Amino acid sequence: MERNIKATVLTQATLEQFLRKEMGLTKRQISRAKYREKGICGNGIRSRVTAVLKPGDQVTVLLEEEGLESAQLVPGSGELRILYEDEDILAADKPPGLVVHPSHGHYEDSLSNIAAAYFRKKGISVRIRPVGRLDKDTSGIVLFAKNQVAAARLSEQKKSGEFRKEYLALIQGIPDPCKGTVSTALMKDPESLMKMKTAENGLRAVTHYEVLQVYEAYSLVRVFIETGRTHQIRVHMASIGHPLLGDILYGTDRRMERTALHAAGCCFRQPFTKKEIQLYAELPEDMKTMTASERTVTS
Repeated sequence: MERNIKATVLTQATLEQFLRKEMGLTKRQISRAKYREKGICGNGIRSRVTAVLKPGDQVTVLLEEEGLESAQLVPGSGELRILYEDEDILAADKPPGLVVHPSHGHYEDSLSNIAAAYFRKKGISVRIRPVGRLDKDTSGIVLFAKNQVAAARLSEQKKSGEFRKEYLALIQGIPDPCKGTVSTALMKDPESLMKMKTAENGLRAVTHYEVLQVYEAYSLVRVFIETGRTHQIRVHMASIGHPLLGDILYGTDRRMERTALHAAGCCFRQPFTKKEIQLYAELPEDMKTMTASERTVTS
């Protein structure tokens, strides 16, 4: 999918200075654009980055060319529940039981395959770039970037903490206190191919939780994470004695057929306009059913 960005020069500078400071492009992104036909233009003419710009000059950069797509992705069948879309981003609500990326046993039925089919149906060539991931069992918001610069800028927002994600989870019991933080470090469990575990010499991991609703046997909690370690929420909640419902890897509860975790909300800035975007995905039916089947104790 072709993506150009344009800007007007306000003060005299070299083209490279303008691209770095005013347009926010990295050295690598500038280098890539230089080798595209009409990749970097001043007033419509392909220009060297050493060119001197004057106030009023128009700069255009071709970030991505038409025809670039994920050729290895087989278009998949299934509904793509779109929460938001613009020329740089697509946000979808992933149902539980669906992997984000093609993987062993799921080469044609991942969310990325379904997104590829959506773009091809619209006649748009897009290289599929998921920003982050969710486990197969986890439902909720997944972002796709439509070009490399958007993907890089969203990743930087995640590193800086500007990109924030909210999860909802059903957990066993009632945490005390009802609002708290778990900051135990995590590492891969050497005795398991799948599991993570808490460890003093592990990687930093910080999880904040807040109880929203208490039922007779479990609680609905809102969770924010500062770090994105594998299975972080699942391990941290289990470590304080409140594993997620349905999570038989870190707990024993089988009241749900999958781990009761939902990526319910996210907030970030549009990679180019910097406008704040807030998205919300409704609680999936299986978690709604669980919360409707139990008597509320308190809120």
